[in-house]
Amino acid sequence: MIREIRKAFEANDDTFLRNLATEMARRAAIEQDRRTAQVAVIAYALSKILTKPHFLRSHNWPRYRHAIISALRDAEEGRENNVLERVERTIRRIDSEDGHFVKNVMDKARSKMAAIAYSVGVSAHVAAHLFDADIHDVFDYVGKMKVHDEHIPKIGIKERIDALRRLMNASGG
Repeated sequence: MIREIRKAFEANDDTFLRNLATEMARRAAIEQDRRTAQVAVIAYALSKILTKPHFLRSHNWPRYRHAIISALRDAEEGRENNVLERVERTIRRIDSEDGHFVKNVMDKARSKMAAIAYSVGVSAHVAAHLFDADIHDVFDYVGKMKVHDEHIPKIGIKERIDALRRLMNASGG
């Protein structure tokens, strides 16, 4: 997934990043996978940054862009364990230096991804914990979502059992 995120980011493909983030958030919710949840948040935050002209016009943008791409390449090649934290720090730096809003991009991304997890059947509290989101922000997002307008693919019993088995094997159970 990291490779796809990097390539989409390099191509300025915010739509692909947003769709990938949504898919990953759903999977993270079903499998209760915090790493996938983290990656979903990063992908969504990067998609949002690419849609904000004030970030892209900043004189700091080339430096930030290079730092993000470099960190994602490191993640692809397994050179560093804290790559996602590196990307998040860079995104937070972009937001603090060039952002226009009180709520930063990362916190919004966490809330949005948690709300998506909630929409597939995870409790709001579990979703908030999984994505490290503020529960009040999750409820705010959920209240604004139009889940009933969205087609969400149904997950069959086989997929649920397979996900449960993977989870049990991963936890040593």
